[in-house]
Amino acid sequence: MSPLGVSLLMLVALAGFGWGVWRKMAIVMALQPEVRWDMPWSRLRSVLVNGLLQQRMVQREWKPGLMHAVIFLGFMSLLLRKLQLIAIGYSESAAFAPWFGGPFAAFKDFVEVAVTLAVLYGFWRRFVLKPARLEPKREAVLVLSLILAIMLTDFAFDGFRFTLLAERHPDIAHERDWAFVGGAVAAAVQGLPTATLQAGYVLSYWAQLIVVFSFLVLLPLGEHFHIVTALPALFFRRGRPANRVPSVDIDKLMEATEEADMKAGVATARDLQWIDAFDVFTCTECGRCKDACPTHLTGKPLSMKAVNDSLKHHLVEHRAALVGGDAKAELPALTGPVISEDTLWACTSCGYCEAACPIELEHLDRFFRMRQHQVMIAGEFPHELKKVFEAYESQGNPWGLDAGQRGDWAQGLNVPRVKGAEDMAALDLLFYVGSAMSYDPRGQKIARAFVTILQRAGVRFGILGPDEGSTGECVRRTGNEMLFQQLATALVGTLNERGVKRIVTCDPHALNSLRNEVPEFGGHYDVLHHTQLIHELLAQGRIQVNAALQRVVFHDPCYLGRHNGEFEAPRAVLARLCSDTPLEMALNREKAMCCGAGGGRMWMEETIGKRINILRVEQALEVQPQTIATACPYCAVMVGDGLGAVSGATATSRDIAELVAEALVPA
Repeated sequence: MSPLGVSLLMLVALAGFGWGVWRKMAIVMALQPEVRWDMPWSRLRSVLVNGLLQQRMVQREWKPGLMHAVIFLGFMSLLLRKLQLIAIGYSESAAFAPWFGGPFAAFKDFVEVAVTLAVLYGFWRRFVLKPARLEPKREAVLVLSLILAIMLTDFAFDGFRFTLLAERHPDIAHERDWAFVGGAVAAAVQGLPTATLQAGYVLSYWAQLIVVFSFLVLLPLGEHFHIVTALPALFFRRGRPANRVPSVDIDKLMEATEEADMKAGVATARDLQWIDAFDVFTCTECGRCKDACPTHLTGKPLSMKAVNDSLKHHLVEHRAALVGGDAKAELPALTGPVISEDTLWACTSCGYCEAACPIELEHLDRFFRMRQHQVMIAGEFPHELKKVFEAYESQGNPWGLDAGQRGDWAQGLNVPRVKGAEDMAALDLLFYVGSAMSYDPRGQKIARAFVTILQRAGVRFGILGPDEGSTGECVRRTGNEMLFQQLATALVGTLNERGVKRIVTCDPHALNSLRNEVPEFGGHYDVLHHTQLIHELLAQGRIQVNAALQRVVFHDPCYLGRHNGEFEAPRAVLARLCSDTPLEMALNREKAMCCGAGGGRMWMEETIGKRINILRVEQALEVQPQTIATACPYCAVMVGDGLGAVSGATATSRDIAELVAEALVPA
């Protein structure tokens, strides 16, 4: 071999790789800083579990997940082999010590066979199976071809090397005895003329080395840069479900005297944090974020894969302005030219994209911050939201109905009203009702049913009635952070003044805010969902129910399931109510599709594509249920409306509280 040739090839390849990495990392380092060194053990665990072991990929789709895991782990384990190849370039007899070289040769052949089979499956999947989310990608085909070429040239190199050199070098002969594929190739070429063996030896060596170093240069130029960045991206992830919206320093915003200082959210690429760019450069473009995305499945112009791709090209296109350090250099707005308004406002914040992403990329934060800029600074947002914001400002609810009537739904139910700390001290918990169940007729039925259950169980509870404020969850997710903070601060003041410690609510959106967002404003409470409390009451024997229901299917609320990890309590309650096993939709639990109400979409018209709630109801009807069970007042409305819009649908929609109340066994 040629030491000079190997040295030059390495130098060129490393220079190309370094240049490609710097082109992107310079952009990352030029963006807004953010420290992410908290929760080190949790971060390291994610690197191990979802990075090195690929758990999330394998669990969600075991065949393609296993394929990817084999290729990834194969590459990691074969790095030692590439170092051996480089050493061979300087000394043909380079081999590992006899006690290690043989076992390693067998291990290497086993891994390379596994990687070869995985690559062949990858080709089969792309060209024969053709799953919808896998768009035609020349780069993906090229990378698979390069990996296959590396495996095949390595088998060939071993065969020629063993045949030519084994007699002169005992260590190489020892390797041959262990290498079951390389040894088989050696046996096949045994007897060829020495010149032919020498040519095959040289050609297979240089072919493999050139392909390996070409692959190295290619990595930072395309989507496969994630091979380099995926593990750091996992370490620096947010480290929690996408259940919190990034806050805005309202005091700083109000104190700003110069227009340039009046900033909130993200207007241009310069406002992005470094992890935003790192994430879009890391995106594998696998398309898993689209599988249960309600907007993508209903024909709306939103897939996080496409958003990441648009941002990635935008950052590279404006690299000079970002890296140059000139804060006055003009950059186009992100909303409109890069991410259309229809795309930005289509998101229901259901969190499926983040839950499905194999490397836990943070998609929603960027959308929330872009919405904040559009609402608070640019004043450009869907016209329907103007009325919603005004209604919250005047009456503390999205309907704009009289705040003094907030407790009217409970008339005749003998529900105690908590007016002070003394009232609360005599109770077990506070029933936080929320706007949907205080004002919407459908929600009021759920609230009344839940009260029936609590009273039958002897739970000491109360409500705030007209004193109950809104969590502001909806306005926060539509970008009006100032209004949200006003509402949240007022609510926390009311709850703390009354000494509230334990809260139950039927609204997963309220649960999420009370559990995960109001602690920022001094509100620290033990918050339960009504299905969790009902499950407790059933387990304790404080209520009994008849098991008479049949063919019931459950729709998972996004803010109960994906965002807060509760999948079992609703199902455990339904199991008590049903005489048969409750049904499951194809998209359930972590993969459940949103009803379409989240992220403020409840108050915005769907003018593009199919209505999300209709598609979700059609998914439920595939299992021929008699009842579609819900556990969220917004889901109840959306599913009910969807059933009304589907011709011939005979199933009914009922909240779990209603089903339990109707099935209660008399004391």
